Amino acid sequence: MPVVLLPSMLIRGMSYRSTVKEAAQRARVLVVELPGSGRGSRLRAPWTLERYARCIADTLEVLQLERVTLIGHSLSGAAALVAGAMYPERLAGLVLVNSVGVNPPRSILALLLARAADVSLEPRFSAHAGPGLLYNLIFHTRNALSLLRIAAMAELSGYAALVGRARLRTLLAWGARDHTTPLGSALELRRLIPGSILHVSTKGSHDWLVERPAEFADVLARFMEDRSG
Repeated sequence: MPVVLLPSMLIRGMSYRSTVKEAAQRARVLVVELPGSGRGSRLRAPWTLERYARCIADTLEVLQLERVTLIGHSLSGAAALVAGAMYPERLAGLVLVNSVGVNPPRSILALLLARAADVSLEPRFSAHAGPGLLYNLIFHTRNALSLLRIAAMAELSGYAALVGRARLRTLLAWGARDHTTPLGSALELRRLIPGSILHVSTKGSHDWLVERPAEFADVLARFMEDRSG
């Protein structure tokens, strides 16, 4: 079964190179940069998460991909969550990695302060992601600023509850040392999505899937094997 990884829309897909390399040893992995970020097309106006969810579903249809495992990280986790709620029939599994959208910081300043705390814990990720963030601010300015507001303000508990009612298999993969979306967010998602699986990387922070790619690939493989079984 294929795996579709959605890079966070504030950075670029190349930041996940180590993660994809590890995961590709166990599954077919496709990386989809969404419009308004990275090499995706420029947008005339910023998109909502619901519009991103429709784009994800349309992309899977165009690529003739059915029953995929969809991975969303940080901001793209919010888009993946909404896609799982709106189009659960297109997915075999949903993987949310330190996703925004539950217990948000409620201000861009609070979000930036939390990200600053995480940067010191993530030297590898920061080195790769920094240029991508700058690229998006320059070439996708309006959408990037809108996405920052979404990351700070979006409250998606209702969509999480819909995923739970759809009985979509869900993995919550979290870093215990995350300041941007603390572990409490994962615990709330687990409450809203009954039966979801929670993996906590005890040494990981917000972007641990890049900092600790082998660990993430192992967790993902076990999740997919359990589905197959």
